[in-house]
Amino acid sequence: MPFGDLLSWITEKWTWLYISSQNLWFLFIVYLYFSKYGKIKLGKDTDEPEFSTATWFTMLFACGIGIGLFYFSVYETITHYTGNNRMTRDPSIPDNTLAQMALNVTLFHWGVHGWVVYTLVGALLGIISFREGLPLTIKSCFYPLIGERIYGWIGDLVDIISVIISVWGICPSLALGAIQINSGIRYLIPSFESTIFNQVMLIWAITIFATASTVSGTHLGIRRISEFCFLLGMLIMLVVLFYRNTFYILNLYVQSIGFYFQWIIQLGFHCDAFEQEISSGGGAADRNRILKGGDYETSDGPMDWMDNWTVFYWGWWIAWCPLVGMFVAKISKGRTLREFINGTMSAPLLYTFLWMSIFGATGIQIERQAASAGLCCKPDFNLVTLNNSIETFDLSSTSLAGYNPNYVCNSTKCNDCANTAIGKLGSKATYKTLYYKFKENPKFTEVSDDAKLTRLSCRKSEEMWFDTMHTMGDLGNAMHVISLVGIVLYFVTSSDSASLVVDTLSANGDAHPPRAQR
Repeated sequence: MPFGDLLSWITEKWTWLYISSQNLWFLFIVYLYFSKYGKIKLGKDTDEPEFSTATWFTMLFACGIGIGLFYFSVYETITHYTGNNRMTRDPSIPDNTLAQMALNVTLFHWGVHGWVVYTLVGALLGIISFREGLPLTIKSCFYPLIGERIYGWIGDLVDIISVIISVWGICPSLALGAIQINSGIRYLIPSFESTIFNQVMLIWAITIFATASTVSGTHLGIRRISEFCFLLGMLIMLVVLFYRNTFYILNLYVQSIGFYFQWIIQLGFHCDAFEQEISSGGGAADRNRILKGGDYETSDGPMDWMDNWTVFYWGWWIAWCPLVGMFVAKISKGRTLREFINGTMSAPLLYTFLWMSIFGATGIQIERQAASAGLCCKPDFNLVTLNNSIETFDLSSTSLAGYNPNYVCNSTKCNDCANTAIGKLGSKATYKTLYYKFKENPKFTEVSDDAKLTRLSCRKSEEMWFDTMHTMGDLGNAMHVISLVGIVLYFVTSSDSASLVVDTLSANGDAHPPRAQR
């Protein structure tokens, strides 16, 4: 079965399990937090924490989420705001409501339903290892079920599967990080093409640095890099907060928290059941209830949205839980269960929501301003044949009505967005002029001349973050470089943590595996 078909099959058959299990774990953690068990220590009653609270939080945060914040904070919000989903297909939804809903779905994917699996695995490992004296490996979690058999082939199989899952889980994150780093370097050095070869070389170069950090251990390399990259992230976040419309962002942050908790039950249990049931043909289409003004055949959502987003996210978080759960358990010895839950759920939730609100709000603001200024997506000239019948197509004298209002031209028709091109090329512009101008500068109608406005929905996912930084005028290049350093360091901390956990699993729970093995 092809991999894509396998993913679709998982979503079709097991969405209910992904959705319900995340809610079940969350309710269980809430119970533990308020129960008498909240006072239990991850360790002996006399054990004290190894790290200060600030250092501890930066380490668990850098391991658990870091690199994804740079990639998804602008990209995901803009995609939900402008992409193909059940919200954008309904033209009756006011644009302000659509913007809020787009940000809310982003917060949902990075909220309690994600962090809960880290908390669950980390708490169980911390208690059973540091308090009961079992090895710090995933197989120890099964001791209450199979007892001493964890020391046999069953336990070894559990740890082998955990190693495989951890490696597979971190691969997408590191791949996205490499793609974004490649894009960031290419923005500054155009000759550095975005190619698989360059991305592999970047992974090798950063891995060498990460290996040195891993060998140095938790208390030196991982700790100091985590602290530094967290401070870099704070710097970027605060600069953007105070450079942009500060009070708009703060208003949206507070508003989004309320919106999140208002919709958390509905979103948390939503399975896209009707969208995935394609045999019905779509209720809106069957009853001629399609709302006019949209570009879709039905106002229902697409059947593959859950596959591409929520189920993908929950699978991704779960794949990371052996890795992050073991790492946060390792650095949390001596803390109470209640402290641990605060550190792995409450604090990350507030910080992540602030980050997503700042950059999601900024992305929506830039997208709206760019659209108002007439910026639009470049035409797909791969679908257009430049020949004698259209090469002299006079853009200024044509009725500018096309199929898609977001694009300049489709076939021989150009839409209102062509006004942007006409304004830049002059009144004598022809289709041929436009064609060669786009070959020379693909961002011609997507980015303003001063780069302070960008139609983010037209850009690639890995470019959106850097485009957002460059809308800050003279600060753009500096913020670009700082962001690039931050992404590289978060890449290193994720790789460090993964290496340390895989080494610990491979060493049968040895907290200090041999340096050669690391």
